[in-house]
Amino acid sequence: MSSYSFLIDRYPEYVTKDQFYKICHISKNTARYYLENGFIPCIDFGKKTRRYKIAIKDIVLFLEDRDKNPEKYYLPNHYNNPFLPGSIRRYKFKPRPDLYKYHYKLKGINEVKDYKQYLELQFADYPDMLTGKQIQQVTGHSKDTVISWCKSDKVKYIRCRNAYLLQKKSVISYLFNRELELQQ
Repeated sequence: MSSYSFLIDRYPEYVTKDQFYKICHISKNTARYYLENGFIPCIDFGKKTRRYKIAIKDIVLFLEDRDKNPEKYYLPNHYNNPFLPGSIRRYKFKPRPDLYKYHYKLKGINEVKDYKQYLELQFADYPDMLTGKQIQQVTGHSKDTVISWCKSDKVKYIRCRNAYLLQKKSVISYLFNRELELQQ
């Protein structure tokens, strides 16, 4: 066990939240959680900045108690608390459905027997004129790639304000021809 009494000599009688989280080696969010939920006695002024005033003696008591009883200071799972066991603490990535790269990526010509029919099935639920985002959802290509298809006249499109509307048939034929060229 380490003694934290040296902090009383090093810091003034009262410190702010910014000094508190640096002293305790915790994040700002964790410090705010401890202060708002009464783990550490403090004076709350209710302002946006310099809201908390914490006695250094209370910080010393907190640090010593945290060393003895770390489970008492576990945070809810949505906090990335360094005092939680690793299996609980690890952030588990959840794909966001609104991002195109987590929707779908097309198979290659080697993976499907009738590739043109496969492409038509993938685009079947979409309208005849596709936005860049819809193409991204089906193909997995980036927005810049779709725009480069338009600028190099590889697909037929209409420019509507700042958006590109691409013809579904021309996109399907371009993707099919591109796969054929890659095979040769």
